[in-house]
Amino acid sequence: MKKAFFLLSMLITSVTSFAQYKYQGEDEKERGFKREQLYIGTGLNVGFSQGWILGLNPEVGYSLNNFLDAGIATNINYITQNLGSGYSYKFFAFGGGPYLRGWIINQFFITGQYEFNRITEKYKDPYGTVKTAYTSPSVLVGAGYGSRQVGRSQFFTSIMVDVLRNPNSPYIDRQTSSMLPVFRTSFMFYLRPKKER
Repeated sequence: MKKAFFLLSMLITSVTSFAQYKYQGEDEKERGFKREQLYIGTGLNVGFSQGWILGLNPEVGYSLNNFLDAGIATNINYITQNLGSGYSYKFFAFGGGPYLRGWIINQFFITGQYEFNRITEKYKDPYGTVKTAYTSPSVLVGAGYGSRQVGRSQFFTSIMVDVLRNPNSPYIDRQTSSMLPVFRTSFMFYLRPKKER
């Protein structure tokens, strides 16, 4: 737990130190909220393994400057597996939380995200059905590569791990208690500026 908070605080400290840098020629009167720095988008996860996996990661965020994005991300994941001989498994998780994404070198970024997930599972066998529901917090940290043009669009792929390591986390292997990598590919689109009259 202490390691997770230490890593998250180091991530935030390093990102905000980059945010202090100001480009030469940047105009002081350009401060304040700018609609063209607000973006929305989503990532999509699809997979097949004795069934199928479908996931969405909608998010809304704001580019604070040329280095730092902040926002709210959500996740919705559904997994269904037919294990044969009358056995099946279904998993549904949804949650969300705040994130920071620091673009440290050209197209590379580091990221940190707190998530709180609600999870339901359903296991069915010839003898009956077992349903469980629980919650789990996660602290995802990682890095990624992509293209970011403030005011236009973002496209990126990232890999993160849950450093909180809660046993109920959807990002922890239940059998081995090891961290599972979280791969995300996302598309973001910035809102257009208001037209001046």
